[in-house]
Amino acid sequence: MNLTQAKLAERTGISPGYMCDIERARRWPSASKLTKIAEVLKMKPFQLLLPSEDSPYFDHHKTLTTFSRQVREAFDKNISEVYEGMIKQYDSMKIELPKEEED
Repeated sequence: MNLTQAKLAERTGISPGYMCDIERARRWPSASKLTKIAEVLKMKPFQLLLPSEDSPYFDHHKTLTTFSRQVREAFDKNISEVYEGMIKQYDSMKIELPKEEED
């Protein structure tokens, strides 16, 4: 948004020194301050907590996110396979219900 750190501090009501400490990860803002910063930047508060592409933590975050997605997909697939296997055992016990006659 082309805001200097000083302008952002002014618009959020946070002291410039405190804003500097937040940016350099020396201090963590309270939830209310984080919300105010997000409002000024027209963002959702959680977005301020995500690593940016130039962050040393970005690759780590991306790797964990990808791994988490792959685990969920494998788990969902495995659950479906187990369920299908369990149901297959009972195929011979299926009972066809008579169809209701139409009026």
